[in-house]
Amino acid sequence: MDQEKISSFVKKIKTKTKLILKDLKNANLIIDLLACAQEENKLILCASCQALGTVFLHYVSAKPFLKGDKTAVSAEDANKEDQVSSWLKDQFTATCDVLCDFLSHESLEVKKISLKVISSLLQTNEVNSSQNVVGTLIEGIIGQLIKSDIDQTDIIGEVPVLWNAADKSSALISLCLVHIRKQMKSVVQPASDIFQRNCWKLIKQIASQDLDDKCRRQLTSVICDFLKQKMSANLYKDILTGISVVMEKMSSPLRLTDFLSESFNIGGAISLMSLHGLFILMHKYNLDYPDFYAKLYSMFRPQIFSAKYRARFFHLADTFLSSTHLPSYLVAAFAKRLSRLSLHAPASAVHIAIPFIFNLIARHPSLEVMIGRTDLPSELTSDPYIPDEKEPASCKALDSCLWELQTLEHHYDPSISQKAQKRKVAEQDLSSILETTTSDIISSYAKKIKKDTIPLNFVKINGLTLAGNFVL
Repeated sequence: MDQEKISSFVKKIKTKTKLILKDLKNANLIIDLLACAQEENKLILCASCQALGTVFLHYVSAKPFLKGDKTAVSAEDANKEDQVSSWLKDQFTATCDVLCDFLSHESLEVKKISLKVISSLLQTNEVNSSQNVVGTLIEGIIGQLIKSDIDQTDIIGEVPVLWNAADKSSALISLCLVHIRKQMKSVVQPASDIFQRNCWKLIKQIASQDLDDKCRRQLTSVICDFLKQKMSANLYKDILTGISVVMEKMSSPLRLTDFLSESFNIGGAISLMSLHGLFILMHKYNLDYPDFYAKLYSMFRPQIFSAKYRARFFHLADTFLSSTHLPSYLVAAFAKRLSRLSLHAPASAVHIAIPFIFNLIARHPSLEVMIGRTDLPSELTSDPYIPDEKEPASCKALDSCLWELQTLEHHYDPSISQKAQKRKVAEQDLSSILETTTSDIISSYAKKIKKDTIPLNFVKINGLTLAGNFVL
């Protein structure tokens, strides 16, 4: 369809909309608008969607057909009004179905307009007060948003418009949670990855809203049911990454204890990403998890320096070890293990490790003895520290010293050498260096080199005569 035909089509839709609004006798034109909603062109679909919204926003206020109120005096007129109201209600139901179907359209523009029209309808008292209409609308919306075959990330991000538009946002959110749970129970197991991802994204959107106690309880039940499903490894990681935000809106976050502790025991990246959620349960909700720091200590291995989530790991570890109430032997164990690992770590990792160690010492002044011991010989033949010990309390880190820092003073990277030489310990923010890579280090040094001072020969050339000791 060429542009002229599309423009003509859109003009006809606008003309019919004006006629319908002008006189109820032209209400039959609503059928034409619904027919336009079956076209393929997105501009025509957007125009028909807006037209249907405009028409029914007018009728639900001017003619309360949803309630079936009778305003006519004679029985004959009352019967006619009932027929009109019944017919309008059928067309309104068809319009709601069309608007919900548009939420899974391939065009994001069509999705946004249909969601905007739905939210406008829900703003009206007539629609909002009709529980059957609202329930049917929300059921249709949820059914389209978490479809098993379409990634709905783009439109799920716009869903808060729906709740913010209504006066009773808590009631709408509650209905959404009810229908999410119904959809999860009705879907054939194992559920598709797309379905589960849509569910999780919608759950996170709901958790970002202000929830009352009822919604918090419903959200908790939905999350617990959702986490019982089998899911892909990538989705599992996404959930662990965002679970800390969601749990704050749950009525009982401690119900996630089993999920997070089992994830922590898996090891690898899964274990790393469960750290934050588990720490929140310990810190804010008094979860007793005595093995937390021992398992965190076991995660400090050479592989962590090359892990995809290295920056996240060191950020979280710095947070977990920030408390000044932790025993000195525990913090000393982390400082010693990290300094030992730094001897064989890439330069980009050492740039993080040294400030990390100094942060531990700054928060725990009793550890300063490890960088300024005078009770040890100038040359060590053995180290009291036991690197293979799994328990931080038994590794004898406090009996040792951080001689590794003295070794790093001779590192090939001058900036690392300078950092290792510091003895005035002060806590610093690690966020600016957590993402440091080898490429960043090379680039920073390349910028310092002046182009006209780069040596190209080991013997300075004097004209065309070669030096006597020149060797080809």
